[in-house]
Amino acid sequence: MGRHIYVHNPFCVRKCPYCGFFSVTDRSLAEKYYEAAVREALFWAEYDKSYVSPEDKGPDTVYFGGGTPSCVPEKYICGLLETIISAFGIGSDVEITLEVNPASFTLEKGRSYTKSGFNRLSMGIQSLDDGVLKTLGRLHDSEGALKALDAAFEAGFRNISADFITGVPGQSVEGILKDLQKVLDKGVKHISTYSLMIEEDTPFYDKYSDTIEDLVSPDTERSMYHEVRRFLNEKGIVPYEISNSALPGFESRHNTAYWDGCDYYAVGAGAHGFLNSVRFGHDEEIESYISSAFKINRDEVNKLLGTEGEKHDHIDGFIYFEERLTQNDRMREYPFLKLRTSKGIDKEEFKQRFGRDFEEVYREELRSNIEKGYLKSEGQSISLTKSGLDFANLVMEDFL
Repeated sequence: MGRHIYVHNPFCVRKCPYCGFFSVTDRSLAEKYYEAAVREALFWAEYDKSYVSPEDKGPDTVYFGGGTPSCVPEKYICGLLETIISAFGIGSDVEITLEVNPASFTLEKGRSYTKSGFNRLSMGIQSLDDGVLKTLGRLHDSEGALKALDAAFEAGFRNISADFITGVPGQSVEGILKDLQKVLDKGVKHISTYSLMIEEDTPFYDKYSDTIEDLVSPDTERSMYHEVRRFLNEKGIVPYEISNSALPGFESRHNTAYWDGCDYYAVGAGAHGFLNSVRFGHDEEIESYISSAFKINRDEVNKLLGTEGEKHDHIDGFIYFEERLTQNDRMREYPFLKLRTSKGIDKEEFKQRFGRDFEEVYREELRSNIEKGYLKSEGQSISLTKSGLDFANLVMEDFL
């Protein structure tokens, strides 16, 4: 099933009013933070040597997310990646993604990124309507976003994903489709479209939590969602997951690994990982992370990730134990993850992994959701119907 690496950059120029992810706007500790992240990456690379068989190759994907990785000097980002490539023995065929924002991306940075090994870019465009961008509190305008895309291609990137947000007050179906056509005309081969979520403890929650459905009705939001999928599919950008569409061959290998339940290392404050059936997270405190990363103790990490993980559930300032998945837990999580994808549940794969027939284990859940019109069973595959996409969370929770 492979293993993967996620790196978290917690720094942003400004916190977007809708964002609930861990990030900070004070970048004064960026240099020390990346020195600590290099130290942590070296630790996990050594750990990896004893975690897998000697004949296994290095991790299959690397993903730098955030935050806004492109808002810190590129030498920090590139230096950390070069350390990861060298220490883990990562080959040239590995997908290595960097998240960037148009306002902080430049041609010079792009060239540095490609030179250091990044071969995939995920650009947070969100909209090409200046009014919608203003509502979202973004730092770029539509012209700046399109120029950033041009710079990315000029820097040598050929695998570029563009992120968009739908269901924003003031947005229209026609407007988002025009936005999508513009980035497709530029050569973008992967599109992520996320419905606006009103997260607690954000300015958007204070502003819209009681009014969002008056401004954007659920029917409008759902119509926009389905029109986007239809439009992209007609353009050859095929929906392969609830929020993601791609030209065949350009699907995100890193995100697909999450839906396949693969192992992944995590580097950086706020980053979450999954190893040895254990989920773990990093503390969301920059100074503590910097201090702790230079004092990583192999024995402590072994206790947290090993068979006695529950008895040693926190390494101060560094990582903490979240949960250990039993084989039964993983079996129950399988449909929850796989139903996110267009391929859905593979009954034969399920039997190979867990030694049981899917239709026997989930007889009632399957029958109920097929009768409601939310699931369809075709050959070896069970997947969401168009109606099921509108109730995906409820359907997936049925199987947990």
